[in-house]
Amino acid sequence: MNKLGPRKMGFLGISLVLGGSVLGTFFTMNFSVMLISQLIVGAGGAAISIACPYVIACLFVPEMRGKANGAYIMAGTLSQLFMYNIVPRIVTPANVAPAWWLTNVWSLVMMIVWMLTITDEVAPPAGASGQQGPSLITTLKSLGDSKMLRFFIGGMFMMASAVAVLAMTPAFLVQTKGMDVAAAGSLVSVCALVGAICSLLGGWLSDVLHTRKWIFVFCFAWMAVSRVFIAILPAGMLLNICIWLQGIPSITMGLFYTAGSDVIEKENYAMCCSVLSTGTKIGSFFGATIFGILAATTLGYAGAYMIFAAVSIVPMICMVTLKGLK
Repeated sequence: MNKLGPRKMGFLGISLVLGGSVLGTFFTMNFSVMLISQLIVGAGGAAISIACPYVIACLFVPEMRGKANGAYIMAGTLSQLFMYNIVPRIVTPANVAPAWWLTNVWSLVMMIVWMLTITDEVAPPAGASGQQGPSLITTLKSLGDSKMLRFFIGGMFMMASAVAVLAMTPAFLVQTKGMDVAAAGSLVSVCALVGAICSLLGGWLSDVLHTRKWIFVFCFAWMAVSRVFIAILPAGMLLNICIWLQGIPSITMGLFYTAGSDVIEKENYAMCCSVLSTGTKIGSFFGATIFGILAATTLGYAGAYMIFAAVSIVPMICMVTLKGLK
């Protein structure tokens, strides 16, 4: 993205999402092609996740980036909720094509909006100010920077803990608390709504209070404490509230990008977004798997929650020790 700039990078990302979706539209009965289509869509999503925070860093002064990144994360959460609720209502077991076509149309609209609103003047490439952009060697060297490593490790452990708990808690409620499957799923789904609201609120607070660090501390402390609560609380309203409030740590996703724009040099910020995106994807991939393996041992669910309470402390340490973060 340092070479192409965010406008072209975002266009490339949306094009890949659209292309993968179109491929899936016409091969819905061929699993191999559908799998390839999702790999293409995933690559497009990765490009978009790098370009958007960079655009926000260009458009907003530091005092407003918390609100902007919070709104960005909230919009993504609400979009997912929208899709998860509308898709089951427009497809049948014999015909899933309407869901693909919805994605096709949605992607095309987003592509047009992006090209009309995000220009090189609005969000210039890293080397657009008359200076030569960073070389590939310089960019790769930035990966060894201690700040970059903190964003990578922090994002990875944060997402591992968040995804593990959200993915495995319905099974925990069914198997250990005797809850109905539908009720357990509905209970956990409230986290997404709470997370959408908290993403915006947390970004706003970080701007108003002029701190990112202490918002991180609060969120990660709650992640750790709440996992202990889930493990020991009996079934009832207190446990329900504790699970609903698992949406609070959603604040940290937008805050990671905001913190990156605060402490990372502009020429390396694109790589910071990439590092953070990679870390969160790795955490998402392994988090639920590791939690499930632990729960299947003699530790059980309670032991798994306790271990992931400790896991939640790691990103707090990364952010508290991040030099230059207020």
